[in-house]
Amino acid sequence: MASRASESRLFNASGRARQLYASPLFAIGPSEPGPAIRRGFLLSVPIGLALIVELGFDAPTQGAIAAGALINGFPGMDAPARPRAGWQAATAPLIGLAAALGVLSSQTGPNAVLALGLLGALAGYCYCVSLRLAIVGLSVTLGMLIAQGLFLAPSDAAPALLWGTVGGLAQVAWSLAVWLAFDRAADEPEKGWSGREAAAALRANLTLESQSARHAVRFGLTLAAGVAAYRLLGMRQHGFWIPLTILFVMRPVRDETDHRLVLRAIGTVLGLVIATAVAEAFIGDDLVLGAVLTVAAAFAFGLLTVQYALFTAAITTFVVLMSSTLGEAAFKAAGQRATGTAIGIAIAFFAWRLWPNPLGTVDLASQPNVGGVRS
Repeated sequence: MASRASESRLFNASGRARQLYASPLFAIGPSEPGPAIRRGFLLSVPIGLALIVELGFDAPTQGAIAAGALINGFPGMDAPARPRAGWQAATAPLIGLAAALGVLSSQTGPNAVLALGLLGALAGYCYCVSLRLAIVGLSVTLGMLIAQGLFLAPSDAAPALLWGTVGGLAQVAWSLAVWLAFDRAADEPEKGWSGREAAAALRANLTLESQSARHAVRFGLTLAAGVAAYRLLGMRQHGFWIPLTILFVMRPVRDETDHRLVLRAIGTVLGLVIATAVAEAFIGDDLVLGAVLTVAAAFAFGLLTVQYALFTAAITTFVVLMSSTLGEAAFKAAGQRATGTAIGIAIAFFAWRLWPNPLGTVDLASQPNVGGVRS
């Protein structure tokens, strides 16, 4: 397991570390729970505010702003407030654009498969630059994935662009407010981004001898297979859980992917049980559901680097309850979500068996190892 590090150095000041390894099921790390969960609740504030507006006033956005804020909470989440705001500002319009393209590409199966496959490949390739950039890529891909899975009309593309971006910008505004009020002392002197180094890494890894290039191809094809699977199986309401599972578990290293497959399965079952029980107990009570959604988002952010199975339980709870607020019966849908997760796990498992990395495959523009991560 990766060694522990102080919270501010989890991914390192420049964000150039490559991998974050999940701890075993009954272990904690690399983050200490206290600081990580406090950070998670801090990041959940814009989501809670968006839910107050959207659920409390029955807004036509129907959770789209809160979803954008959730997705844009992940980029730069390890960084102090000012650089985090920078990463979030760069990502917010990309999330909105990906959501709009997700709506448009969802109109036909081939377009949906091609669009998510290509975007997934680009996201996977970002690992050759840094873990932080890879998280940006995964967040943008998540925006397209969710939009595709909703099967919206083409006329909803513009609202998806608008509200997805607004939700992302809510995180930016909150990060800047935190920096102005509390976080200036945490600013780090090290340079956080080098365009020259990023371009060099992208060029150097344009070969299938590179771990990141192989992951990009594998990841894109596997996401495409996930979309094709739920389209062919006619899983219109919950089929996006197949590529959603793939997105969260697939990593450039096979052992880490296999480890996350197990943790994902356990966490999904736990999350489905919690979410279904809460939704059935408080059906129609938007105030309670909004509060639980905010807490679930906080724990999702906080537990990502503490215990991956519990992170999965938290994010599953959020997604299920969000669907419930839109009028979907949580209990009836639980089995379909579990089925989608199982199919996604199977696709990710066999993807690695069909095309593994040859021995000695590495990133060709190496970066230094940092405490709490592995290069």
